[in-house]
Amino acid sequence: MTRTSRPVVIAVVAAALVLVAALGTTVVMRQLRSAAGESGQGTRVDAGPATPEQVQLCGQAACVKLASVSMPQFKETVELLADGKGQSARLRITSDRGTVVFSSQIPTVVGKSITCEEGKTSACLLQGPQDGGVVGEVYVDKAGAWSQTAMPFGSDAGYLALRDVDGDGTPDVVTVQRRCGDNPAASCTKVVADVFQLTGDEVGCSAVYARPQDLPGWPEVAPSKLSECSS
Repeated sequence: MTRTSRPVVIAVVAAALVLVAALGTTVVMRQLRSAAGESGQGTRVDAGPATPEQVQLCGQAACVKLASVSMPQFKETVELLADGKGQSARLRITSDRGTVVFSSQIPTVVGKSITCEEGKTSACLLQGPQDGGVVGEVYVDKAGAWSQTAMPFGSDAGYLALRDVDGDGTPDVVTVQRRCGDNPAASCTKVVADVFQLTGDEVGCSAVYARPQDLPGWPEVAPSKLSECSS
């Protein structure tokens, strides 16, 4: 596999992930997307250059910068902001064209919650834990114009990442999903890598592996052979 995009550093729906543990991958994604439509996505707020007098608020408290990611392709800086408890997160993207701020619905974030990858279309993934899994929001940069994708992504196995799986120069969303059937034994750790385009369209799934550590490339999961996914 040829990887043409480059990882830069290290994403909503709080209520949706409670469905993850009991459902197969396809059903999980359908439920997440449905919930996203009902509760709405993060809000984009265009802003001009900040002045020393301005204080960015995260909820009712002043924002704290948790992480900063440099995006050299378009001379951009992506900053993850939140209140003192890691809640009411915002994504602030600054370039010589100005500043845009997105509000996130992920319940709690830390510095490692944000990852970005550059390519023909660059993207950032903001993720956070929820009920034993993770749920994420994806933000896409098309020639310097940022937007949030309509589809959230989730993993009941606790793994989301951006990676150019098909070598087309655009990052894909790699999710890891459990494959233990409807009545799994407590010891079951079987998983698949389920890969999606940034648009939310499913690319395909890897073979089933006995445990996450057996996935190709772990911990930078990058399956080269994908087939149609089955629940």
